[in-house]
Amino acid sequence: MSEADFERLYTPLLRHFTALFGELGGDLPALLEEVEIAPRDFSEGSGRLTYRQAIRLLDTAARRLDCPDLGMRLALRQRGGAVFGPLGNVMRTSRTFGDAVRSACEHSGAHSRAVRVWLSTHAEPSATFAGHELLLGDTANRAQAIEQVLLIGHLEAMEMTGGLSRARRVCFRHEPVSTRSAYRRNFGCDVLFGEPADGLVFFDEDLTRPILSQDEYVYRDMLRYLEEHFPKRQLPVDAEVRGLVLRSLALGDSSTDSVAHALNLHARTLRRRLREEGLGFQQVKDSVRRELTCYYLERTDLDFRGISEKLGFAEQSIFSRSCRRWFGKSPTGLKDELCRRERLSG
Repeated sequence: MSEADFERLYTPLLRHFTALFGELGGDLPALLEEVEIAPRDFSEGSGRLTYRQAIRLLDTAARRLDCPDLGMRLALRQRGGAVFGPLGNVMRTSRTFGDAVRSACEHSGAHSRAVRVWLSTHAEPSATFAGHELLLGDTANRAQAIEQVLLIGHLEAMEMTGGLSRARRVCFRHEPVSTRSAYRRNFGCDVLFGEPADGLVFFDEDLTRPILSQDEYVYRDMLRYLEEHFPKRQLPVDAEVRGLVLRSLALGDSSTDSVAHALNLHARTLRRRLREEGLGFQQVKDSVRRELTCYYLERTDLDFRGISEKLGFAEQSIFSRSCRRWFGKSPTGLKDELCRRERLSG
């Protein structure tokens, strides 16, 4: 699988962006030039874009407009707008909301192969966590895109069930970029930040609610279309490892053995598959930690001890040594450099 194919966005995730950006006073041609997206590829937000391009565009637009809730504003504009494409058609004709969510997990590649949607029932009794995982590296600018997607997920849950199903709690890996009141107003529930994973918590009864537009025959046709046009493919091993390391770093167990177990592989098999891609486990783990280091230093107010804990280091001194090894600078020196770059780019 080529990098372009892996990152390709198959759904019109930026539908209505042009109108919203213009209403807020933005200059779309200038924005597209800045983020290096050709107008023919953008095509009103429904063209041939990669997920990485969409992430960069939303982040840059939010900063240029000084509009920290841009991703959520776009989600509100897209409500009921079929931004999930054929996958959305399968979800909206499913029998129950739980069936719809499971379809999103099984066929997330129809949205983008750079995304994984997964479910966990271990977080708390009588509830399910629906996680949304970006498997791309170097996406410290992801907050707007993640907030957009999770709010769409919450709004679509309500739309599909007549308001009976909804997110009961929202979890973001990033720190808040907008006001707490904006999150509460848009999601209508507790919104947590600095969490191990991005996702929505649903109660068990939410998953049993019937879909208003369920249609068994249309569902079968739409599912057949998905399976023919978006066949399941094995993800690059480094992308799968990256996602699991991201999830587990702050929880304290991101070892080779634990990641291999999560992938139902023997540790030796995991190491061999990574070698076939020209990588090692520690190399992937260091890459994740480097990216998170830059994010926490540049875009949050966490102190060095807090960052060290988020990265899964036993001691702050290990974080400091790692920072010098990765960047040739102390955490303080790196933070100063990142902030200086941000001021110049702004």
